[in-house]
Amino acid sequence: MPVSMDWDNPEKTIIWVAFEGVWGADDIYRMINKGISMLESVDHPVDSIFDFTHSTFSPKNLLSTAEKMESELKTNHRLAILVKANIYIKSLLKVARVFAPQALANLHFVGTIDQAYAIISQQTDHVLS
Repeated sequence: MPVSMDWDNPEKTIIWVAFEGVWGADDIYRMINKGISMLESVDHPVDSIFDFTHSTFSPKNLLSTAEKMESELKTNHRLAILVKANIYIKSLLKVARVFAPQALANLHFVGTIDQAYAIISQQTDHVLS
């Protein structure tokens, strides 16, 4: 499966999404639907890490998924952190903020997985203090 998604920790505070090889908009729609179910299963804030380290393809029709992201947004989703997203994905998501401003409000781009966890840790520390 080109897009896999699961809980990253037993506390269910981080969703891990890995992109591998070739994937498309249909995979994104499936990911959104699974993410909705995961978010609805808990009542606390959840962050997501999207790992593009092993992604080799970025489909051209991704912008079509922005409306679904916005309309299905769950209030307990906090951060969306993209690891090693290519320039096309970064540019596309910056444009998609126009169509999905709430869903993409807390979007971060990082180069390493450690940076992703650091952002989550900083946000969690800020909320707890």
